Amino acid sequence: MSAADFMAVSPGVSWWYNWHYADTQNPPPAAHMEFLPMAWGHAEDVNGLRTYLASHKPSHVLAINEPNLKGQAFIPPQKTADYYKQVKSVADSFHIPVVGPHMALGSGTGASIKAMDPVEHKEMTYTFMTPFLKAVMFYLANTEVTATSAHTYGNFGELKWMVGMMHDTFKKPVWVTEFAQWNASGPEAERDYLIQSVDLFERTPYVEGYAWFKERVKGNPKLSLLDSQSGKLTELGETYVNMPVHDPNVYYQLPGRLQSESYVEAKDSDLGLTKDSDGFLEMQMLDSGHLDYNVAVPSAGAYSLNVRFAGSGTAKIQVLAGAQVLATAQATTTGWQTATTQIQLPAGNQKLTVKSDSAVRLNWMEFSK
Repeated sequence: MSAADFMAVSPGVSWWYNWHYADTQNPPPAAHMEFLPMAWGHAEDVNGLRTYLASHKPSHVLAINEPNLKGQAFIPPQKTADYYKQVKSVADSFHIPVVGPHMALGSGTGASIKAMDPVEHKEMTYTFMTPFLKAVMFYLANTEVTATSAHTYGNFGELKWMVGMMHDTFKKPVWVTEFAQWNASGPEAERDYLIQSVDLFERTPYVEGYAWFKERVKGNPKLSLLDSQSGKLTELGETYVNMPVHDPNVYYQLPGRLQSESYVEAKDSDLGLTKDSDGFLEMQMLDSGHLDYNVAVPSAGAYSLNVRFAGSGTAKIQVLAGAQVLATAQATTTGWQTATTQIQLPAGNQKLTVKSDSAVRLNWMEFSK
């Protein structure tokens, strides 16, 4: 990646890695992107990592790339555990936590490693990551594991299931250090996948880190975040760097327009590309769903509220403070429309909840005096 490439992705990327223990590309300081070193699985990586850490202080060290997949580290569970201990010993001497191993979610029989399993007490071909990782944990015994990590290239349903399964099974924070939908039907389907995936990561407290695969993908350009021209984002890259975060410490100033994706908590609601005439994203809410927003109101009083949404001709959207209904926006037609109502707000930082009595797609809410 060029300096211009790093600057192009920097508005939406806070860290990067290159499957190596040393930063060989030197992004410009203005990009403010942290490099995380990886001990990939080669024996020499451990000493290389030690040398690198003597003069650098990353927030995390990544350990072992796909030990369960042929063509990658491809080492059995016991050797994976032994290698992890070596990496951890080096990182511990610099007081840096280790994330890994970074597992392939699954693999065909011919690409999977075979070993005697210490949990099942039989020889196994590890075509799925969970038995392999359970065996690694067995061999690690009392060695602390900071977080688990995996890679996935299926659809969003697979990714969502994988993240939940990892947390439920191993009770550790989760990282996803490679993800993309390799066989998406086209660029728009890839964007939909990216939006749903990143939004899931950002709103899931136990997901600590994630990295898209990757900046440029030869042979599958719909996955690329960067164009062939240096420093130019693809449409997918523009989407990636402009995805919202859901920081509970951020309060959006009113009066003003509150984008639907700026929520701090969501239930039964999904983020997607909007089909409205303006805007970037929309929240697709079920009648059982709700969205919570943190807002800062400078002065108490009555505000005009415009709600931009699409739904049935009888759909109603309510804005609440706790259980109290503050305003109701009523649909007058089907499809996209702007409903206007009034809302009374106290001064100060507060949480507003949005609910609907039917499935709707919410683009934005605009508050004015």
